[in-house]
Amino acid sequence: MVSPDQDERMRMLSRLAVRLGFARIQSDAEKIIRHSIGDFDLATSYFVLCRDYSFRGAVLTNQKLYEMAARGICVAVGVRYVPREYQFLCDSYYPEDFL
Repeated sequence: MVSPDQDERMRMLSRLAVRLGFARIQSDAEKIIRHSIGDFDLATSYFVLCRDYSFRGAVLTNQKLYEMAARGICVAVGVRYVPREYQFLCDSYYPEDFL
C-alpha cells in the first residue's frame, strides 16, 4: 500500500484484509493491522499487516519478510514509497486502485 497519508494506508490495508478473508468488515480488519513491524513476532506470525513500514530500515527484516512471502505467508505493508531496488519484489497498490 503506497501512500504518503497514514490514514489512507490504513483504509487500503483494511479493505485488502477484507478482500483476502482475514476479516468480514473493515472495522474488524483495523483491529488486526499493526502500526509498525516491531509489533509482530515474525518468527511465529501467520500473516503480516502493517500500516507503517520503511524499506530503508533493517536489511534483515526485509529479508525475513521476503522469505515469509516466498513461503506463501501474506505480507502487506503500508509505505510512503517503494525504493527502486525493491520494486521488482513488490506488488504496489495505490489509492486509485481501491476506488
